[in-house]
Amino acid sequence: MSEHDREKLDIAKWAGGLLDGGCLILDTETTGLHDGEIVQVAVIDSDGDVLFDQLVKPVNPIPPGATAIHGITDADVVNAKTWADLVPSLMSLLRDCDLVVYNATYDRKMMHQSAEKAGLPKVKWNAVCNWHCAMEQYAAFHGDWNDWHGSYRWQKLTAACDQMCIPEPDAPAHSALGDCLRTLELLKKMAAWQPTPEA
Repeated sequence: MSEHDREKLDIAKWAGGLLDGGCLILDTETTGLHDGEIVQVAVIDSDGDVLFDQLVKPVNPIPPGATAIHGITDADVVNAKTWADLVPSLMSLLRDCDLVVYNATYDRKMMHQSAEKAGLPKVKWNAVCNWHCAMEQYAAFHGDWNDWHGSYRWQKLTAACDQMCIPEPDAPAHSALGDCLRTLELLKKMAAWQPTPEA
């Protein structure tokens, strides 16, 4: 077995363990990549059942560039709950779970920034639940090595799903629920991987 196949087998065991243990999967849509706030958040369980799916009214307007990606406008969120409204129920839902996120560092950063812009105390989300980054695991699983950075190249979620022949779910790409469902299917595909028997 090649070194990469051994790595893939470890990742398959990681994914299978999370699925068997009843992990939750979270995704957000935001107002921007760097200084953004959350405008949509969804959480599903390992069976694909929707536990949380909410639009979020941000403190600042949604830029047109962000709307062009996820389709969410200021008009869509005008009557939505704020991040401050949603934090207590979200914390309760995620407490002590294994949480899988595609690009966990980014979503956690957006949760912190949303709280900061709303004037809320900072929540230590790392202490609320056990975070797992599906993007970093899939990068190693896919195996596109970047000599310059000395690490595996990250793949966009839609690209990862194409590479693994995952069909489009009913929910659109760049919706929080749609990307939760894509991440779940990607976990299942990785968990089911087996090395090709050597001749």
